[in-house]
Amino acid sequence: MHIHRLEAYLSTEFVYPVSTRQVITQIGTIEVEAPDVDDSESIETILEPLGSVVCDSPQDLYNTILGNLSDDFIGRKFYDDRGANPMPTPKSATDPENQSF
Repeated sequence: MHIHRLEAYLSTEFVYPVSTRQVITQIGTIEVEAPDVDDSESIETILEPLGSVVCDSPQDLYNTILGNLSDDFIGRKFYDDRGANPMPTPKSATDPENQSF
């Protein structure tokens, strides 16, 4: 299942609150598609390490699943297009002929 369709699916599949154990029992075999299809994970694989957690709403369950996806779901890891752009150093600051004492 594509990650963008998951939240709507979760809202129709369960009566809330619901435990992650119940989710695993009912839909644990459903695969969440990773960008690289070979790295897709089942709902069971994603939720099993959490033990029994109660989710109060479809959004809560969706966020729980999203927050526990493996690193294979991350696009370009550590990429930041909002980082500082280093300003060029003025020539006078690095020019040995213009040293100030």
